[in-house]
Amino acid sequence: MDQMPESSLRENMQEELSFEEAFDRLGETVQALESGGLTLESATNLYEEGMRLVKLCNRLLSEAELKVTQLKDVYSERSPHTALDDFLPFEEEK
Repeated sequence: MDQMPESSLRENMQEELSFEEAFDRLGETVQALESGGLTLESATNLYEEGMRLVKLCNRLLSEAELKVTQLKDVYSERSPHTALDDFLPFEEEK
């Protein structure tokens, strides 16, 4: 049975993280790098993990932005009033 390299395992685990989890982990990574006292290899590995987390956070933010834009477009095309008007109480004209 073939085993996945450790870096591929880390990448797959990161892909399953939510934005908030990835962002928190990125903060912890930065903190560990800033605190110092790491070997060159450890610091390099942490930096690499941090860059993967940055890439993941950017991708998740881009996906969320695209979804918001698409929803905005769908609701603005549906009728001349804004999408928020759907949630306002209906007032009868007198």
